Amino acid sequence: MADKKIKEIISAFFHNDVPDQIQETFEKWMLDPESFQEKNDALESLWKETVDCPCSGEDLPVRPVDSVFGDAAASRSRDRRGRGGRIALWLSTAAAVFFAVLSAVLYVSGRVPDVCLASSEGAKASFTLPDGTKVWLNSGSTLSYSDGLGGGRRVVNLEGEAFFDVEKDPGRPFIVKTDALDITALGTEFTVSAYEGKDIGTYLQEGKVMVTGPRMEDGLVLTPDQAVIFDRTSNRYKVKKVKASNHTAWIREKLDFYNMPLYDIVETLSHWYNADIRCSDPCLAKNINLSLTVRQEPFREIMLAIAELVPYKLETHSENNDTTYITLSKN
Repeated sequence: MADKKIKEIISAFFHNDVPDQIQETFEKWMLDPESFQEKNDALESLWKETVDCPCSGEDLPVRPVDSVFGDAAASRSRDRRGRGGRIALWLSTAAAVFFAVLSAVLYVSGRVPDVCLASSEGAKASFTLPDGTKVWLNSGSTLSYSDGLGGGRRVVNLEGEAFFDVEKDPGRPFIVKTDALDITALGTEFTVSAYEGKDIGTYLQEGKVMVTGPRMEDGLVLTPDQAVIFDRTSNRYKVKKVKASNHTAWIREKLDFYNMPLYDIVETLSHWYNADIRCSDPCLAKNINLSLTVRQEPFREIMLAIAELVPYKLETHSENNDTTYITLSKN
């Protein structure tokens, strides 16, 4: 089949809604080894055209990955309106089909591929791993694994932040590897934050995890509502009591705060917006209770809304464009 015709077929599929039966036929055709290189070239061309398009929306992946199988990416894109949302949707589909083709070819050749899951900047994504474990990736995060998570241990590598709801399998521990720490679970719910240049945090919501790394080679066992924070620079860590739900709420479609301390709200918003937000006066922030709902509003709008609710003057300022401080003072 001519290269131009192949590209026309793929482009038409991505730009139009099609019935499930046609979609299944299309995917079978994409996985057919015949004209594989031409299909590959067409998808790469479409990918490049969309990434270069200034109206392509904010959900675009920042780089290709080896395989993308997202539970929520397509449905989230369908809910968006306008040209940017439509392009993001077919690009997401293109990525999934393209890398599914790549994986299929690797399997045919006898090689089990590595899989890399990713979320773009400013977006979140959810995935179900081959063992049944559910994973939510926060903005700009990647998770990779090999061999379909087979073997005696289930090992994944994380860059960024992720929430894990681990499928129980006592005979095969689930291990999250970061560049400095290993977090081992048998069946549990927890968040790991391991962005480059920032402290690594493990926050346990349910079950038990064991954290190993510098200065804790024997392993440190956490119980629910405990966290271990590791300072990359000093290679030191601290264990503290936390409200783990503040660190996992970002996986939901919206945040509902009912009579909650401002301190906890700010901690949750830090994960929701993937930003370092701190209260200059933590003690005062813990004694101010607020009720509000957050969906997809810009951070500035939320701060203006909170400023209207608190009985103090609220100001925000940034330090080195990395940390946003919230200052409360009497009017």
